[in-house]
Amino acid sequence: MDLIYATTNKHKFAGAKQALAGTDINLIAPDETLPDVPEIQSDDQQAVSVDKALKYYDLLKRPLVVMDSGLFINELGGFPGVYTKYALDTIGIDRIIQLLGAAARAYTQRTITYFDGGEPRTFTLKIHGTLLKNPRGNNGRNYDKYFLPENKNKTLAEMTDEEKAELTAVVWQELAARLSVLKLNHEWIHFSSSEIIDWLFRADDNHQRFRKR
Repeated sequence: MDLIYATTNKHKFAGAKQALAGTDINLIAPDETLPDVPEIQSDDQQAVSVDKALKYYDLLKRPLVVMDSGLFINELGGFPGVYTKYALDTIGIDRIIQLLGAAARAYTQRTITYFDGGEPRTFTLKIHGTLLKNPRGNNGRNYDKYFLPENKNKTLAEMTDEEKAELTAVVWQELAARLSVLKLNHEWIHFSSSEIIDWLFRADDNHQRFRKR
């Protein structure tokens, strides 16, 4: 199925396409330049993501997916969290690291929301790790050069685009699996009751034959 990914970030789009390779989902870019939509004031990333999906659906009138990401620093009570973009644009990651004074535990969180005009469906992934005191790597921006995921020896900025995509692939694959189930359920609706009963009888007959072997 074709599915719009409401983003203008080429790196995010490429990473999601890689994660969904081999699934039934074909991500496509919006046909038009996406305007920024006003975000609701909430500390809940899921609420922010759902609100964004609904607003973009109002604009595009087609099934779509959005993704929100943020940096949550344990020592700062989860700050900047949903306000990551604002904090990075105003304070800057270098200043935040200076204020911490030492390496700190943190996690990145990504929330994907799918919306087709019915019930919004969300999928969330947390990647735990450490914010280092000194930056490492050049393939990334903002906190990528400071964030070292658990059980990894590279910061995000030291990883290749393929390695970074692998870190977040699981949440995109959860989306693909869920949409496959929804598609199957939708197809069942179009069968008549007699067709479903006939299929169940044939399935049971095959099952009994298998047990007798």
